[in-house]
Amino acid sequence: MKNKFLAATILILLLACGKDKTKENTGDIKSVVYEKVEKKEYDVKRTYSGTVNTEALSNLSFRVSGTINNRIAQLGDTVKQGQILATLDPIEYQLNYQQAVSNLDKGNANLAESTANFKRSEALYLENSISKASYDSATANYKSAISSVKALEDAVNLAKVNLSYTMLTAPSNGTIGQVKSEVNQNVSSNTVVFVLNTFGERYVEFNVSQSVVGDLQLGEEVDIEITSLNNLKIKGTITNIGTLSVGYGGTYPVKAKIVDPLDTVKVGMTAKVIVTTSNSNQVIAVPLTAILTAPNGEKYVYVVTNLENNIGIVKKQVVTLGATTEVGTEIITGLNNGDYVVTKGSSVLLEDQKVSLLKGAE
Repeated sequence: MKNKFLAATILILLLACGKDKTKENTGDIKSVVYEKVEKKEYDVKRTYSGTVNTEALSNLSFRVSGTINNRIAQLGDTVKQGQILATLDPIEYQLNYQQAVSNLDKGNANLAESTANFKRSEALYLENSISKASYDSATANYKSAISSVKALEDAVNLAKVNLSYTMLTAPSNGTIGQVKSEVNQNVSSNTVVFVLNTFGERYVEFNVSQSVVGDLQLGEEVDIEITSLNNLKIKGTITNIGTLSVGYGGTYPVKAKIVDPLDTVKVGMTAKVIVTTSNSNQVIAVPLTAILTAPNGEKYVYVVTNLENNIGIVKKQVVTLGATTEVGTEIITGLNNGDYVVTKGSSVLLEDQKVSLLKGAE
């Protein structure tokens, strides 16, 4: 009899515990925020690193060799077209010019003498006073003198031009972006002395993968952030899309022109380019707040079932996550179009608990 009484007592206690748990799960109605799952299109934002550049940079160098004896322009100076920026020691070129002028003077004197001899010989030849050979010799000397003077005139012009090349002038308005050579430095005709920024358009050049380059369009707007200027945000427009891979992991070069660039945006600054492309594939996505993690690492959400009069019962639903998009976290498997998912308040729910629904962020 005593054993029967003990067994009955244990049964009553177990039934009481089960009743309490059922009350905990189904009797206590929680208010939660929900969202009805619907497939959506979304935009993909990709960020690339690039550098501000310009096609308006000119490498300036002397057109003759020599030693720099004066550098007038300094780094950052604003210069005007035709302004003298630097000079070479002109002594050698001055001497060459003077020598060319002297040679021309001698050539002109020789031409004058040859001309007089030719005219005299011509008159005597017509009078049969000199031989044909003498006349031909005078004619040849005259023509040779003319050719010699022409060559000497060209030499004078060349020496004059070379002398003018000892002055390096600005080919257009701009600013001195870089100084590459110093006073007393011996330079050749291909030695860069200055880099001139001629106020041309500025752009950011960056590389995109082969899977993305096909989605880009000329004229497409992009967002640009200048890292060194506290992530200054400016707009850009894609102007060039490369058609050949540059070899950096199969990427393609892209240029985005900066729209209305500020003076503070300098060539060479590092920039981030944010490219937004549309994804035509519709996906199921939920807010990150709807996703919970089980002790075994599985991701799950609470789905509201048996919905009636805005009251339903929640069920755990294991899900597989995809990419994070602007419309939420993509759900690859586990949810269907039209499901009701708890987006706020899920952390305090239990399986099979009754809930009342509050739509959106209420």
